[in-house]
Amino acid sequence: MRPLLAAMMLTCLSATPRTACARWKPRQQAQGAVNAGHLKNASRLHNTRYVRLRFPVNAWGTRRMVDLIQQCAKEVKKRHKGAHKLVVGDLSRRRGGPLPPHAGHQNGREADIGFYMRSGKALAGLWKVGAYHIDARRTLTLVNCLVSSGEVLGLFLQRALQAPLVREAKRRKWKASRISRMFSYPRGRNVRRGLMQHRGGHNNHIHVRLRCAKHERNCRNRPVARRHALRAKRRRKRPKRRRRARHRGVRRSRYR
Repeated sequence: MRPLLAAMMLTCLSATPRTACARWKPRQQAQGAVNAGHLKNASRLHNTRYVRLRFPVNAWGTRRMVDLIQQCAKEVKKRHKGAHKLVVGDLSRRRGGPLPPHAGHQNGREADIGFYMRSGKALAGLWKVGAYHIDARRTLTLVNCLVSSGEVLGLFLQRALQAPLVREAKRRKWKASRISRMFSYPRGRNVRRGLMQHRGGHNNHIHVRLRCAKHERNCRNRPVARRHALRAKRRRKRPKRRRRARHRGVRRSRYR
């Protein structure tokens, strides 16, 4: 059995991905929706030269999410000398599921990432900042790296904090159509156009949501309705009821 397995591995390494390696199936990771799902075969994000975790216990996600954060943080460090580490908040738990106080973050496809600051020093956590404090050059490089991967389904950020990123995009002479597809600013808060949209409570981080991979059959791109998410949560928490043993004696009468 061992020689056969070794031969298969050597064949896969020496052949092209379309021939022998195509037989290997990728692992299923994201299950269900971001607000009603779980995570299998989770991959862990670690502290590196480019990333600093806020809560390492909640730094589990899909392999695509972990690799994308590391690669984009490395890209910013490469293009902008003196850039500090990227502060990363919650991803998911090791097996997914509810992660209070978040409504989502249940199947490893969402992450909260911080900003690059103009001061050149990373914050101790994901703190509320103003538009003036954000380093638009480095933060836009990070956002552009995430979007260029083709894996991002949506980005959530408060409308006022999108303004410096839009000004930086215009300074880089991006086309108006590209800026319109990327940002919802300067449209209204309730407008659901653009890849980066306004969401309340996202004034201290950028919320990243990836699309489902093609091989993840049980994954859903769209979040489920709130009532269905609550129903699934109750099912997971509902304890098993034990049947009460019936009394073999004579049942007492209600009236004496």
